[in-house]
Amino acid sequence: MTILLALLAAIPLATQGFNVEISAGGEECFTETISRGEKVIGSYSVSSGGTLEIDLRVYDSSGKTLYENLGYSDDSYVFVANKDGLYKFCFSNLKSTLTAKTVSFNILVGTSLVDHEVAKKEHLDPLENSILLLGESLQFVVHEQQYLITRERISRETNSSTNSRVFWWNMLQNLAVLGIGAFQIFHIRQFLDKKSGVSRRGGL
Repeated sequence: MTILLALLAAIPLATQGFNVEISAGGEECFTETISRGEKVIGSYSVSSGGTLEIDLRVYDSSGKTLYENLGYSDDSYVFVANKDGLYKFCFSNLKSTLTAKTVSFNILVGTSLVDHEVAKKEHLDPLENSILLLGESLQFVVHEQQYLITRERISRETNSSTNSRVFWWNMLQNLAVLGIGAFQIFHIRQFLDKKSGVSRRGGL
């Protein structure tokens, strides 16, 4: 029963969601204290700013690079912490000299039970093992759901922005056509008035 309660307690994740604006040529780093054996699930999406590309690097407590993804607008990653300490998540916009980038990202940290004396593999019966697997599956589902919600929001904002630009571009084209048409009508009337005047004088 003790093992079962420990397994159930291990299912929830500590979830942190952030939105940050990274200036042109800038870099923003975030830290999280993580214990050895904890599973970390993360995702990010660039919601605005030029080509929507960003660089992400994740470092462990010793400064070793655990994850690197350069020049992409979104991605997700999973790793199990190999040591205790402060882990660093760095978004870099150094390649952009003009445009700031807005990044939405999530970091989910959960206990992996790998080193827990209370729940070593030989202590788990089939039911408890199934609960552990269920907990890991729930973690993955929660993460993917958050990731898809973020992607959907960004896609909706992009579509809205595109539709707005198309609308105003069409308005500008219509105004240009109306302006050219009015100018042509005015020019033709001027020409006909002058020609009519010349004809009257010629008849006199």
